[in-house]
Amino acid sequence: MNIQMQVCGLIILVLILYFYKRQDTVGLYTETLFRRALYTCIICLVLDILSVVMIMSQAFFPGWLVRAECKLYLLSLGATGYVALVYACADAYGLTRVNQFVKRMGIVAAAVGVLIFLLPIHIYCEGRDVYTYGPSCIATYISAVLLILVTLFYTAKRGNGMNPRRRRAIRIWMTIWLISAGIQLLNSQVLLVGFAGALGIVVLFFELENPEANIDRNTGFFNARTFTDYIKYKYDSGEEISCILLSLDNAHANDIRVEHIVDIMEEVTELVRRVPEARRFKTDDREFTLVFESNEQMERAYNMINNRFQREWLEDMESVTPVSLQPYYLLVPSGKVAESADEMMGFLRYFKSHCVDNPEKYVIMIDEESVAKKRDRDVMLAAIMKAMEDDRVEVFFQPIYSTHTKRFVSAEALVRIRREDGSIIPPGLFIPIAEETGLIVKLGERVFEKVCHFITERCPEQYGVEYIEINLSVVQCEAKSLAKCYSDIMDKYQINPAFINLEITESASIVMKKTLLDNMRALINYGVSFSLDDFGNGQSNLNYIVDMPVHIVKFDRDMTQAYFESEKARYVLQAATDMIQGLGLKVVAEGVETAEQLRELERLGIDYIQGYYFSKPIEEERYLEFLKVKNASERQNE
Repeated sequence: MNIQMQVCGLIILVLILYFYKRQDTVGLYTETLFRRALYTCIICLVLDILSVVMIMSQAFFPGWLVRAECKLYLLSLGATGYVALVYACADAYGLTRVNQFVKRMGIVAAAVGVLIFLLPIHIYCEGRDVYTYGPSCIATYISAVLLILVTLFYTAKRGNGMNPRRRRAIRIWMTIWLISAGIQLLNSQVLLVGFAGALGIVVLFFELENPEANIDRNTGFFNARTFTDYIKYKYDSGEEISCILLSLDNAHANDIRVEHIVDIMEEVTELVRRVPEARRFKTDDREFTLVFESNEQMERAYNMINNRFQREWLEDMESVTPVSLQPYYLLVPSGKVAESADEMMGFLRYFKSHCVDNPEKYVIMIDEESVAKKRDRDVMLAAIMKAMEDDRVEVFFQPIYSTHTKRFVSAEALVRIRREDGSIIPPGLFIPIAEETGLIVKLGERVFEKVCHFITERCPEQYGVEYIEINLSVVQCEAKSLAKCYSDIMDKYQINPAFINLEITESASIVMKKTLLDNMRALINYGVSFSLDDFGNGQSNLNYIVDMPVHIVKFDRDMTQAYFESEKARYVLQAATDMIQGLGLKVVAEGVETAEQLRELERLGIDYIQGYYFSKPIEEERYLEFLKVKNASERQNE
């Protein structure tokens, strides 16, 4: 009998089914569709073999039964094409639209199936050559070819939205099937269509649906790719889940040695394995993600894991010092905090980086509040980039008063961003985001260039200005190209470098100190001077003043205000002023708001005063008008 190809295909599919059943699956919709396709192909091959057997033995069966069985085989061919189309569309269109598509196509497929079953079929049997023909077969071939072409059309139309491997596997399957159908149509004695379906399943299995490909070999947990697919499936199906992301990246440890990391990871893996009611994923080298069906399950798992991390690791190993670890947790309670699976994966990446970069905050809850802040941050980031593109970055100037000359001899240049409607975005909203994303470097360069342009075009020295102060962020201070970039800009505008004073903060002197000092020396040699800004804010240390080549020290507003509120603060500020001036440096007091404060600080010997008593930061034109009026009046008073 001419069933060798069908029997081979059936054996292959049974083996695939055996190996598929041996492995755990995560429960994706595509896994369900693959199983349907696998079962349908097995049924199709069984019916194909059975139809040949019954035709060869038709003397033992009623004619109507043989023809009915042959038609069932034809229906199974159409069903195989149908499940292939649904499998392709599930990835291209998402679960909701596929369910609607299945309902519509199901009605069409049922109508075609009824037509195939009602149309007459003829049987040919001569020796070993066995096949069927007639209107029922023609209708089957036409419908099958149409299904194949429609499937190929969908993979072409929506290919960019599909998993590339799934798109490739489906196209290979459909091509094999189309070629085999063409061969069988031209030569009815060659029964290839059923076997071609089996080959398609083989391609899908090894390219996509082999459960072992979804497993991390070191832990036996599902891998990162499977986690992404799983989240997408859950969002498409509308099911809510909770999850914990446990990261050991940059985990705090006391005296941990590299060779012991493997031992620790094995212990942590066993801990994760013991967590009940969880789907376990190994999503990075030192990261696990556990998914639960409820928040209660997630909370119990978090408490279990966190309690274990309160104890030391490697306690059972001889000659090894036990280590303490502090992992980082992302907790995602159930609920649609994200609009899509892609957005949720973006949230996980974003909050994970923030968690690891903030040692003091090792637990982050990704809830509606944190997501709202993240979205606001994205909106502000887009606003910064658009403002830079549209040149809506402006420089405001806050005047600085000299207690010795009784004139306004300087100003602090402060960046401002104007919205499209003309209003100003408060710097407290955009500067932290610019620093976090690194945009502060380009923003700082833009401000520096605008200040240089202002100096060249408006000549503020004619109004008594001796220098302009410009802030440097910590991120800018870490850039090795800072000195060259700024000197190139000053060359471009032919600025006297002595007119520029760059402000650094105490934190900037800690991070990348060598790079900062190299930049400072290069710029000082060029002619620029430096200020230490915000002295008194954070971990104040006079060693910074000794170590850093600065010319001016600025007391921040809190330190200035404390002078008028606390007797101890008065002694501290007086002592600091004496020491700083004893080193030959100048002192600026920020945050001065009243005439009484001004007089007291003048009596104390502070060199420069800055604050709202004189002026808030103002636009370029208003600053020049301010200088014309105030410095002119000071000259008259003299």
